[in-house]
Amino acid sequence: MDIKSHLLEKTCLNLKKEFINHFDWNDIDVTFFRVDVKNRKIYIISNNYEWQLICWDDNLDLLLKERLKPGTQYWNNYSESFKRTLAKADKRNLKVDFCQSKNDTFEMITVNTNRQFSLSDMASIYKYRPIISDYAYQVWKKNPDIALPMRADIPLPTNNFDSKRDEQLINHQYMRFGDIRFTAKEMLTIKMLLSHCRVKEISYIQGCSEMSEHKRIQNIKDKLGCPHASPSGLFKALRDHGVTLACLDTLIDFP
Repeated sequence: MDIKSHLLEKTCLNLKKEFINHFDWNDIDVTFFRVDVKNRKIYIISNNYEWQLICWDDNLDLLLKERLKPGTQYWNNYSESFKRTLAKADKRNLKVDFCQSKNDTFEMITVNTNRQFSLSDMASIYKYRPIISDYAYQVWKKNPDIALPMRADIPLPTNNFDSKRDEQLINHQYMRFGDIRFTAKEMLTIKMLLSHCRVKEISYIQGCSEMSEHKRIQNIKDKLGCPHASPSGLFKALRDHGVTLACLDTLIDFP
């Protein structure tokens, strides 16, 4: 699909200028999407206009459903079409999506980079996401014609997050420390807790509510046998079981 537009190009250029002091555009590309499922419209803004043209020329919008899953997803886990398109990008070492759903819409911030994407990088993206979101909404409000048609068949999102079902889906991915087994999502939560991330930050990256994240942390405490532990008590219990940040950095290749 050809989306060449002077207006879209201008808004992308303006975003690039607006956030030049916050991101190294030689090292990273940032794109923010809003997918209005009910009205079948897609709003997009990016520092890299040419990359957007490539994605839409390859009709990746028809496969958008793959990406609209709350949480963090890597492009190398998508279908081959995404991998072939990513191979055309200047910044293609890593591409990761951070997606949220709200009522009848999905919001996604996606990043291309040529270097390893660390936990601090993830926290930085989380920090700037609401700022970029507000900036984008102001741009789209002033320029409603910038909306693109949604061609993919995407059902209306639901905000009912079933943490127990989610744990079952990834149950085959786990790590064992003695007689304690943690799921992949629990390990990511532990890693971020040890990196002193707040529950709000963790819940955003996990794609769930803060309440669901608190339940996951409580489940971790229960497994460790310290259900009433303070944060420092939890850290001690993890350390006593050999669960350290250095260990997780070696075992887990999270962004």
